[in-house]
Amino acid sequence: MGDLFEPEEPEGSALGSEASMLPAPATGAVRLAPVPHHTDSLYFSEPFREFEYSGGVHLADSILWCDTDRRKDLVFLSHAHVDLAGKNRRILATDKTMKILSRGTGKIEALTSPYRRPFTLGPLELEMFPSGHVLGAAQLMVRRDGRRIVYTSDVNPRKTATAEQGVPVECDVLAIPATYGAPMYRFPPREEVLHELTRFVDRCLEERATPVFFANPVGTAQELMSVLGKAGYRLRVHRSVYDVAKIYKAQGLTLPNSRRFQGSPARDEVVIFPPILRRHASVRKLRKYKTAVVSGRAVDPAWVHSQRVDEAFPLSDTADFKELFHFIEATGAQEVYLVDGQIEPMAAHLRERLGVRVYSLMKPQQLTLF
Repeated sequence: MGDLFEPEEPEGSALGSEASMLPAPATGAVRLAPVPHHTDSLYFSEPFREFEYSGGVHLADSILWCDTDRRKDLVFLSHAHVDLAGKNRRILATDKTMKILSRGTGKIEALTSPYRRPFTLGPLELEMFPSGHVLGAAQLMVRRDGRRIVYTSDVNPRKTATAEQGVPVECDVLAIPATYGAPMYRFPPREEVLHELTRFVDRCLEERATPVFFANPVGTAQELMSVLGKAGYRLRVHRSVYDVAKIYKAQGLTLPNSRRFQGSPARDEVVIFPPILRRHASVRKLRKYKTAVVSGRAVDPAWVHSQRVDEAFPLSDTADFKELFHFIEATGAQEVYLVDGQIEPMAAHLRERLGVRVYSLMKPQQLTLF
C-alpha cells in the first residue's frame, strides 16, 4: 500500500546464531525465517493473548515486562525518553539507550545487545531492531511456541539525522503505540517543515529577536541541534538537552555550533529548551524573543493554542497516522495490540483495511467496536 521502507543491513556475529534473513518483500519489512504455527483448531477459535496490561505491558506467561515503571524481574526499555531504569531489577535495552539513561547517575546494570543479534534468556529467543524513535530506540522480537512476537514503543520510518531509521519487522503479533493514530495527524514533508523552521529563525534574527525553541530534551532537541547547527546557526541549549547531546556526540553524531545555555545568549544565537521550561525565568528575562514549539502535535490547532507560543513546527520523531498504518501493515501481523494514544480510530482503520484482530493494552478486554 504505497509507502516503502528500506530494510537495513543485518549486523555480524551474535550472542547466539544470527537469525536467517530472507529477501525483503515489496513492503520493505525485515523478513525472518518463518517458524511453525500451532495447528490445533481450538487455538484459533480461542486465541491465546500474547500481551496483557497490568500497570504495564507484560508478555503473558513470562517474566518479561516492557516499559513499565513497576519493579519486575526483567524489563525491556525500548528507548530513553522516560527513565525507568532505577525502579527495575534487571534491564534489557540497547547500549545507546542505557548510556542516555545513566547520564549523571553512573552506570546502571543492564543486559544490552546491538540490533539484529539474536540471543536467549531462558526459554525466550530475543532480538532487537531499530524503531527510529530516538538514538538507540528498539523493537524487541520474541520467538516462542512457533510465533514471532514484536513489542515496540513509538516508531519512526523516516530518515533523520540523529536516529537509526525504523524498519518494520515481519511478525505474527505486534504491540505498538497509537500515539498519532487519528487521521488528523498527517505531517507535512520533512524538508517543508525544515524550510519553514529556518525561515522563522531568519525572521527572528533580522528583527534582532532571539529564537527560542521548545523540544523534547531526548531526541527532538538533538535533531533540531543537528539541522540548525549544520545550517550554520549558533546554538545555546539547556543543560538537560546539552547532557544528552554529549552522549549523541560520543556515538559519532555531529551536533556543531552548540554550547550549554548560561547567562544570556548573544543576539545571533538560537536557544533550545525543554517544553516544561516554557515559563522559565531564563527565557522570560530575554530582552526580545519569539518562541516556537517542535512536536508532532503541532498539526493540532487547539493544542498549539494551548502552548501559547508564536510558532509551531510538526517535526516529529514518531510516525503520523498514515505512516503508522503502513508500518503495521508491512509487518504482516494478524494480531495487533495498541498501547496508548489514539487507539479507537487506528483500531477501526486496521480492522477495515487489513481485517486483523486488534486489542487495547489499556484495558483487559477486546475493543468494543469489534
